[in-house]
Amino acid sequence: MHAQVVRGVQGQELPLLVSSIMPARFRHGFTTRAGGVSEAPFDSLNLGWNWGDKAGHVAENHRRLLCVSGAEVMYRCTQVHGVSIVRVGGTDDSAKVATWQADGMVSDESGVGLSVHVADCTPILMACPETGACAALHAGWRGTVAGMAPVGVQAMASQFGCRPADLRVALGPCIGPCCFEVGPEVVEAFAAAMPAGRETGVILSVPGKKAHIDLRRLQRLQLQAVGVSAQNIDASTDCTLCDPAERFFSFRRAGRATGQMVGFITRG
Repeated sequence: MHAQVVRGVQGQELPLLVSSIMPARFRHGFTTRAGGVSEAPFDSLNLGWNWGDKAGHVAENHRRLLCVSGAEVMYRCTQVHGVSIVRVGGTDDSAKVATWQADGMVSDESGVGLSVHVADCTPILMACPETGACAALHAGWRGTVAGMAPVGVQAMASQFGCRPADLRVALGPCIGPCCFEVGPEVVEAFAAAMPAGRETGVILSVPGKKAHIDLRRLQRLQLQAVGVSAQNIDASTDCTLCDPAERFFSFRRAGRATGQMVGFITRG
């Protein structure tokens, strides 16, 4: 995964993190804090509507995202830390879709942008070069334990006939194992989801401290378990909490005084 300044319509440019394994027909990316108009503490590309930022600033930031996304309309849902996935198309009203409670979206229509909002959780993007279908998924620790990644693979298969081995999957920036310290109840949940969690490095013991969790490692293992090829999974190594340049919004670092980033994908 690498940083790239993406140029879109109206001459708009935006710095994004993009994955080289995604097929060229899919415009995609993970935003950072850079490139927007929001003022501190939401500076500058805050894409979250419900965190206290000025609505006009958030709207302008979304306009900039739309310009570089390749989408005619960008869809989002009301995320609830579950594993519900909805199918959307170009005739769906974006305002209505925004009220749907879901943590994932799929589509196979051109010009339809799918997005998920994050500020420590993992944004997961999927694309199928054979069918032209794509997905955007939101996976915090609860969604990861519940299997959002493999549920996304199942949705791509059932809705569009995608073969897991054909899928390309990008796991965006999230809180890393270096910083994701958790209590015993979370360790118990991850141990139930991955009995070999400690052996596989999903659950990390830190002497004198609470255990740490590697979200992306479990997501990668879950994807491979349902047939996604290891070479077709690209995972960012960035930690949203301790990135030295503070390129990312982090709820753990700033609480409600944070914004949100977006992972998006559009079929061209």
